[in-house]
Amino acid sequence: MTAPRLLHLADLETIYDDPERVGRLAGAIDRVRDDRTLVVGSGDTSALGALAFESDDSRAIARPFYDQISLDVDTLGNHEFDHGASEAAEWARSTAATHLAANVDGPTSLEDTTRSDETDRWDGLESSTVVSAAGHRIGLIGIVHPETVELSGLELDVTITDPVDAVRIEAKRLRDRGADWVVILSHAGPIDERIAAETDADAVLGGHDHDAVRERIDGTLVSRTEGGQAGVYQFVELGESPTDHGGSIEAVTHSIDEAPRSESVESTYRDLAADLGLTRRLGRLPEPLDHTEAAELVATAYRVGGDADVGLVAAASVRDGLPGRVTRGDVVGIVPFGSKLDVHRLPGETLQAVAERCTDPLDATHGGLIAAGIELGTDGTVRIDGVRIDPEGDYRLGCMSYLTVVDAVPELDASTRVESRGPQHEHVLARVANRVDEPAGGGTNR
Repeated sequence: MTAPRLLHLADLETIYDDPERVGRLAGAIDRVRDDRTLVVGSGDTSALGALAFESDDSRAIARPFYDQISLDVDTLGNHEFDHGASEAAEWARSTAATHLAANVDGPTSLEDTTRSDETDRWDGLESSTVVSAAGHRIGLIGIVHPETVELSGLELDVTITDPVDAVRIEAKRLRDRGADWVVILSHAGPIDERIAAETDADAVLGGHDHDAVRERIDGTLVSRTEGGQAGVYQFVELGESPTDHGGSIEAVTHSIDEAPRSESVESTYRDLAADLGLTRRLGRLPEPLDHTEAAELVATAYRVGGDADVGLVAAASVRDGLPGRVTRGDVVGIVPFGSKLDVHRLPGETLQAVAERCTDPLDATHGGLIAAGIELGTDGTVRIDGVRIDPEGDYRLGCMSYLTVVDAVPELDASTRVESRGPQHEHVLARVANRVDEPAGGGTNR
């Protein structure tokens, strides 16, 4: 009997801003789709980037891609909730894929026939499902990051619980229904390891943190890639004998670089970008910028735009680097968020604490802090433009308002905020305009 396999996607996010790459991903899926292959996702598979930011369709700008690849099963990532729980529910309800979320209060399970206003709201979202491929029954469970409410910075009208208990309940139901394998589609990053260790799952296929992970924990495969935004996906071969469960499951990461291009998908996203003005050229940078260099540029933009002593940005808020020839879409796409540029006033002693935070990652979601204008010496002294700070002096710090909303940096709060300088991405655009050698004068790249 032929073995079933899963083509697994996660964290597509900014790939929709690159017509060629999203076309190659669609082409890669079209090339291998057959009766033994299920296409599944682990969330953040809708759009996050310049297209989503500028379009009235927002995250749903991903729909043409979804329609092309016929995704079988997906879960919800934290970015699906960026504009509220109702929009996340509508996305799950209106797309063809079966969306799973076992740890979101509201979805009905396979055996739950009760109805309420809350379950009606989440109509189209289930806790788990069984899908057949190559003569086998594959049980799938979806998991949303338990900190999604906090990460959104919104008052989400939804309860998201710890995933372990939810997986235990659904895994038993799936086994009782004759599932040969139980596979978790998780958008919980490093929490995957705990799910694998504490539940009856054969594999946990994850997303969220953009880290490549492949290991076995008590016989359960845990596998994540850097995400579709990095141009990769993974094939997961379930094996011919379900009696071996997790031990027979193997995962291999594939790049889209040599995949055929879906001309229809590519042309759709190219036209969308042009219609929204995202292909307008801004000019040429002296050199392309990698991710760290782009984050430093953003921090500098916040410093300059806020007339501040220091600019600060979370590394994970900067989605990519910048090419040599830059368009409006390239720049908006590295910080595609509606946050404002906030300015905070801090005493030197507090600024010292912020500088010390820059030495270690904040957490698995936000990464480290990138600062402009400030330097922490090996002796622990903090300097701004080479001058040691005065512990009793006052200093201005510019940053994305999101940092305060989610309490990512405890030293920054409503009491330290003194003003807002408007949309943060406009300051980044202005900084790039000041860096380009050859202002383009409004042409387009197509």
